[in-house]
Amino acid sequence: MSNKRVNILQWVTVILVGALLLISGCSPQRPTSVAESATTVNVGTAEARDIYGSISYSGRLKASREVRVLPQISARIISINVSEGEEVGAGQTLMTLDSSSLQASLKKAEAQVASAKANQVNNQIKQEAAHKTYERTKSLYDAGAVTQVELEDAKDAYDSLNSGSVEAVVAEAEAALLSVQEQIGYTSITAPVSGTVGRIDASVGEYVNTSNTVAVISDPRELKVEIMVGESDISIMKLNTQVNVYVKSVSLDPFIGTISSIASVLAADSNMYPVTITLDNVKEEVKSGMYAEVSITASGVQSALCIPLSSIIPDDGVNVVYSVTEENGEMRASRVEVKTGINDGGYVQILSGLKAGDKVVTLGNTLISDRSLLTIPSKEGAQP
Repeated sequence: MSNKRVNILQWVTVILVGALLLISGCSPQRPTSVAESATTVNVGTAEARDIYGSISYSGRLKASREVRVLPQISARIISINVSEGEEVGAGQTLMTLDSSSLQASLKKAEAQVASAKANQVNNQIKQEAAHKTYERTKSLYDAGAVTQVELEDAKDAYDSLNSGSVEAVVAEAEAALLSVQEQIGYTSITAPVSGTVGRIDASVGEYVNTSNTVAVISDPRELKVEIMVGESDISIMKLNTQVNVYVKSVSLDPFIGTISSIASVLAADSNMYPVTITLDNVKEEVKSGMYAEVSITASGVQSALCIPLSSIIPDDGVNVVYSVTEENGEMRASRVEVKTGINDGGYVQILSGLKAGDKVVTLGNTLISDRSLLTIPSKEGAQP
């Protein structure tokens, strides 16, 4: 019985193994490998070129001739007569302030002047009478008809009317009137210079005082930017030197500026020197207040081996590029560590790691790694 049981178990095992083999044989075959996909990139060439290094500074542009407008009296604004961006001439009315209280003061001052002048006329009449009395008394005194005391009394009466006190009251009243008239004139806030209304900082109904800037008048045809330069770079700055000014909100191409002033002493509470760059803005493409980057040439190398700056990838303290190599008709990336020199914002000098003619990935280099399969657009050339 035991031998027969063993034989049955053996047959069952054979049948199960066969069934498994049959099932596995009918299963679809799985692919043993996946086709490698290529990354499309742009390339550039390592080649000799003259390169000049630069130092960059940043700041805000403002009009070279920019004037803040402040009221000369405290009052409420009743009208605004211009708009931002409008051209104005020197003396043109920008805003009008409420003058009602000053008008009342004006009438009072005018009345005081009139009263003082009436007193002056009355005093002149009294002067003439006192002078005649004095002359008559003097004649009588010379004839011995009156005493010396009577003569002195007549002279004192004339002198008191001729003291100038009445004239002083008139002058004081006229000065007060002039002051009120001047303040009324200040209720018309005018442009101190010709230019463009760059900004209006007040609204109708607002109460303003002499410390409030209500508008800014500027000439936008010339702008300036002040940069702060450390002592290590101040010697590079030269008056009237042309520099590149980048206003990227307007154009990727630089505007040409000129170094117009270099401070010879440190800025207050700073260890930096203020340097001013002026920028022609005849077309008024750039607006006051825009952010600007100033690029100033610091050094240069002729016929330096250079590649596009976009090729460089900082990687854990070293600079890396991906060069392009051909293997069995395929383009592959090769990771190369390079030592760099100066850069001008577009190109960078290569001191080691590449040679003239080497192709490097300039666009798409952050999507690849060493040995990645590459596709290069035909405009870049089929060969690396």
